[in-house]
Amino acid sequence: METTRLLGRASAKASDRRPLTWLVATLCLVFAAWCFLAGTLVLPRTHKEGTYTCPGSALDYELAHDFFASDFFSEDQWYYFTHADPTGGPTQYLSHDDALGAGLLRHGDGWAVLQAGRREDPLQQSESPRRQSVRLHSRQAWEHMLIAVSYSHVPHGCGVWPALWLYCDGADVEGQTGADRCGPWPENGEIDLLEFANEFFAKTSLHLGAEPHCTLNATAIEQCGPFYDKNGMRFDCATDYFTGKDSLLSFINGPKYGCAPNRYDTWPTPSQLNAAPGTFVFEWTPDAMKIWNFADADVPADLRAGAPVPGGWDDTKLWSYYPLAWSDCPGKAKLRPLNLVINIAFCGDWAGGDWGRAFDDGWAGRGFLYNAAQVLVGESCASRWGSYGAATPRGACNGFILSDDSDTLVERDAFFNLTGLKVYQVVR
Repeated sequence: METTRLLGRASAKASDRRPLTWLVATLCLVFAAWCFLAGTLVLPRTHKEGTYTCPGSALDYELAHDFFASDFFSEDQWYYFTHADPTGGPTQYLSHDDALGAGLLRHGDGWAVLQAGRREDPLQQSESPRRQSVRLHSRQAWEHMLIAVSYSHVPHGCGVWPALWLYCDGADVEGQTGADRCGPWPENGEIDLLEFANEFFAKTSLHLGAEPHCTLNATAIEQCGPFYDKNGMRFDCATDYFTGKDSLLSFINGPKYGCAPNRYDTWPTPSQLNAAPGTFVFEWTPDAMKIWNFADADVPADLRAGAPVPGGWDDTKLWSYYPLAWSDCPGKAKLRPLNLVINIAFCGDWAGGDWGRAFDDGWAGRGFLYNAAQVLVGESCASRWGSYGAATPRGACNGFILSDDSDTLVERDAFFNLTGLKVYQVVR
C-alpha cells in the first residue's frame, strides 16, 4: 500500500511538471523559428509616394559616344583582356580574332551578342582546363557621365558570373592609354552596374580603398527610398577581400566588400530581367552616383530621344543611390576616369565559393542563422547539380562548368544581347 502511495505521488509530481516542460519546449521552438526567420522580419521602412528625395543629378547632357555607331566589337572601341581570370575561375578570355572565330561575338542592325563559349579541346587543353569567354574594356574612360545600356538578355546559370562594371584599368591592362592615372585596385574606384552569380538576385556596389575612407550617409540614403547595404558593410565603401591575413584584429573584422545601397523592392533575378528587357542607366556627378533599371515601357521620353534629364525621372526606378556629396567621403577625391568593362566569368570566388548557397536575394544583413537555414532548405546549384566528386564548393562548380552537363545551358543562357550603349556627358 505504501509503495502504491509513493508511486502515486511521483506520478502526480511528473504530471505537475508536464505543463512547464511543454511551455519551455514551446518557447524554445518559437525562439528557434524566430532566429531562422529573423531576416524576413527586418524589412525596410516603407515610404509614401512622393516623399522621396534623391538629389545629385546633372541638368543637361549631350551624346559623347555611341558604341553602335560603328562596328560594335571593333578593337578601336574595346581592348580584349586575355590574361588569367583574376577571380580564380576556369575562364579562358579570348582575343578579338579568336572570339570571332569561335562564334562568341555576333552583331547586326541594333543588336550585339557577347556569348560564353565552349570548353577547351580535351586534346589541346592545359593542365588547368577552362571554358572560353570574352572580357571587353572600353578604350575610352569617362568622368562624370551618364551611361545607358539597353538589353534584351543578360547571362545567367549555375557557374556563370556576368558583370557590367566600370573601373580605372590603366594600371593592369597592356596597351591602355594613361596607365599612370590609375593606382592599384580599388584605389581609384570600381562601380558595378550589374553583377550576380549563379541564379542570385542582381546587385550594384561601389568599391574604394580604405584610405582615405568613404562611408555613405545612411540618412540621405533613407530619404531617397527603402535602400539596404546589400554587402552588409553599413555603407562603408572600403574594399579589401583579403583582410584577415595580417593581424588578429583584421581576421575578427573580416573582409570588406564595398558599399551596396540597393533598393529593396527592385532587386531582380536574372530571369526577371530577361522577362522584362529594358535599359540600365548609370549617372555619376560630383555629388552622387545613381543606377536605374527601366523596363522598355518605362524608359523616359527624354532618354529615348537622346537628351536625358535624369533629375526629372521616377526615383522609384532607382536600383542604387550613392550620395557622395552628403557623406563622410574624402575617398571620392581618389576617383579617376573609369573604363567600361563587360565580361562573363565562370565559378571563381563568387559563383564557385557560393555553389552551395541558396538562390536568395543576397542581402548579407539577415545574419548567420537565416543564411544557414537557407543552405539547408533552399534551392542552390549544389542541390541542382551536386558536388561532382569535389571536396569544396569551388571544385564542384569547376567540375560542372567543365562537364558536358553544362554545355547546353551555357549556350542557351550565358550571353549578353545588347541593343544600345551610349555615353553622355554634361553640356558645357
